Amino acid sequence: MIEPLSYLTAFLLGLFGSIHCMGMCGGIVGALALNTQHPRPFSLQLGYHLGRITTYGLIGLLAGFIGLWLASTHEWAGLIMRTLSGVLLVLMGLYVLGTTSALIWLEKIGAYLWKWVQPFSKHVLPTRTFGQSVTLGLIWGLLPCGLVYSTLSWALVSANPIQSSTLMMVFGLGNLPALLSLAAFTTQLNQFKRHWLVRMILAGCIIAFGLWTAIAPWFAQ
Repeated sequence: MIEPLSYLTAFLLGLFGSIHCMGMCGGIVGALALNTQHPRPFSLQLGYHLGRITTYGLIGLLAGFIGLWLASTHEWAGLIMRTLSGVLLVLMGLYVLGTTSALIWLEKIGAYLWKWVQPFSKHVLPTRTFGQSVTLGLIWGLLPCGLVYSTLSWALVSANPIQSSTLMMVFGLGNLPALLSLAAFTTQLNQFKRHWLVRMILAGCIIAFGLWTAIAPWFAQ
């Protein structure tokens, strides 16, 4: 089960983890802008992100079905998945603090899938219509990202396809402000997110939530 607090945590993780997203996707956003042939390029930017968040929702839905199957066929699966989810949340909190790069190995695994998916983007570049931008966004959503994969493993724990899908989309909404504001407000947004106090508070909340997620089920046994 995913508590309401989890959705807030997912949004904040997407928001403050978007420093990483801007490093990985900033070049993509710029490239998309250059490969746009449309009188209203901002509408295409919205299309990219609509597609990206939709992909997050779809893979979250799949994770929820897998979690549901594991929980219904393996007695200890729910407990083990929740413990692993808590560990990953702690790692994500440490990542936000900038004290670990342990999530990089997840990106390396996803890179193998990306090699098969990325060539399909050539069919919608340059982007001329809103539909093409959404299609490109759907592909973009599969870009290897440790934060996305970690959040996905967290969504797996819910064993509920709808909740898992919603969690992933809320995470995607969290990093939307940074990616949309690359051109206009990047400096101000980065200054706010990189402030040591802001990062300490966010990381502390994520780590505390991760520890609770991992430890609480064992005391309930």
